[in-house]
Amino acid sequence: MSRWGQRLAAILDWSAVDKSLFVVLVLAPILAGYLLGTNLMLALPDREKLVNVAAILQVQTLQICLLAGICAIAALCLLMRRSRPNALWVQHLATQYYTLALVASSYYIGTLTFATGVVLLGAPVFGFILLNRVVVWWAAATGSIALITLTYASTFGWIPYAPSMVPPGDAAARLWWVHTMYLFSFPHALVILLFADQTVGWWRQREETIRELGSTDMLTGLHNRRSIMSLLEKEVARSRRDGQPLSVVLLDLDHFKRINDTWGHPTGDRVLQRSAHVLRESLRQHDAVGRYGGEEFMLLLPGTALDGARILLERCREQVADSIVDADTGEAVRLSASFGLACNEGRSELDAEDLIRLADEALYRAKAGGRNRVEAMQAAVA
Repeated sequence: MSRWGQRLAAILDWSAVDKSLFVVLVLAPILAGYLLGTNLMLALPDREKLVNVAAILQVQTLQICLLAGICAIAALCLLMRRSRPNALWVQHLATQYYTLALVASSYYIGTLTFATGVVLLGAPVFGFILLNRVVVWWAAATGSIALITLTYASTFGWIPYAPSMVPPGDAAARLWWVHTMYLFSFPHALVILLFADQTVGWWRQREETIRELGSTDMLTGLHNRRSIMSLLEKEVARSRRDGQPLSVVLLDLDHFKRINDTWGHPTGDRVLQRSAHVLRESLRQHDAVGRYGGEEFMLLLPGTALDGARILLERCREQVADSIVDADTGEAVRLSASFGLACNEGRSELDAEDLIRLADEALYRAKAGGRNRVEAMQAAVA
């Protein structure tokens, strides 16, 4: 996970009060940017042709008051973050303040502008990712009602529309206001896009991790039983479709119970891990191996007929038999395994259950024949 993804994951786990503090701290640089923007407007040599100076001065006063309000809410959050960290009313307060501050600021440049639309649509997305859903819905309702009220009030002439704007008299003035709207929109768009990008990336990575954990045996790192069985069903279907043989193997570690009883379960776990490593390294890239249960493993060898599978399994058997695991007592524990092989060569109608049954019969024969050996079963041609 990236550094920003880790920080995002941490923010999502914050308390309600800490998230409220984050909301107002995000608002602070936005309002400070508006204040800086109004100062630049007042410094323009032809400002009277572009902006209503009296309205711009009102905007500056508004921004200073809003920044003071941010300081007050931030102080409240700092006081409550230890005593009542999950006080949801603080999140309501911070979110409503965030919403109304942006609505009030947007009134001066027009409630129907592109910049206002970015805020109206983007802020709830930002909120739904971070905050309590009920809090965001209330804030979205408040902001929508406020914007609609201001819009209709200006439509009927009760209040001026976009009081900071002087109607553009030429193309240069219109272009200046277009650029100004983009500048007002940029901070919101940047914050929302970056936050959404990191959130989606983090969610995808988390889902991938969950999917991986759900299909992986935690001790050996191999496919777990559910995952290997799912792969078996897919390989059986592909074998029927492509006409290629499929070999299925069940193997059992010899005398595993005795290993646990003699040297303990930690040694038994190391035996399982070592065996899993040997099997994984001995197989080909397109083969699959999973922990079927206990000390039993399943191997899937797609595109492999009985004779080729037998050669491959003999190599696996030798690799396992050459393996040694150190017990906690310092003694060397030698490994061996019995292999039961089944193949659907010439019998593509066999399903997964049939192949498992045949492999299990072959495994029983391998154990009965003295263990540490490979036995094969191939269904008779119908």
